[in-house]
Amino acid sequence: MESPNSASEVFCNRILSMVNSEDVNAIIQAQKNMLDRFEKTNEMLLNFNNLSNVRMQQMSERFTHHTRTLMEMKKDLDSIFRRLRTLKTKLSKQYPDAFSHIHESPILEEEDEDVDPILASSATTIATSEQSTGSCDTSPDIISPVLSPDFEDLSQGRLDSPAVNGESLTGLF
Repeated sequence: MESPNSASEVFCNRILSMVNSEDVNAIIQAQKNMLDRFEKTNEMLLNFNNLSNVRMQQMSERFTHHTRTLMEMKKDLDSIFRRLRTLKTKLSKQYPDAFSHIHESPILEEEDEDVDPILASSATTIATSEQSTGSCDTSPDIISPVLSPDFEDLSQGRLDSPAVNGESLTGLF
């Protein structure tokens, strides 16, 4: 039979006496501190990911809206240029003498061949109309685009401080 101090108990007691309890407590405390830091870091990363997802959704919606707006503008411009070509053709047929005196701009003829023919014909129309009138209005009212009510001017915002719904994110971390 086993004595009260069996070999396994003696072995365990000697191993336990070799380990310093202060060192064990210090290791446990260090592990707790690291666990707290990892939990805080994990929480901060989760908050950042959530805020990033919200911002991504907002930007995606805005991007989609702006893309739709640009596509509509392109359709409108295509329609306008088509109408201008039609009007130019009709006017050249009705008033061939007036169109025979207008010469094409040499600068526009030397452009690359990969230019959209619609844009090139409109530029020619603009250049020839300026040549025929002898004036070119460069007032800011004509050059500056009119902003639509849905347009959001991002040039005034600060790029170095992220914000969601008008609130700064820098104070959260």
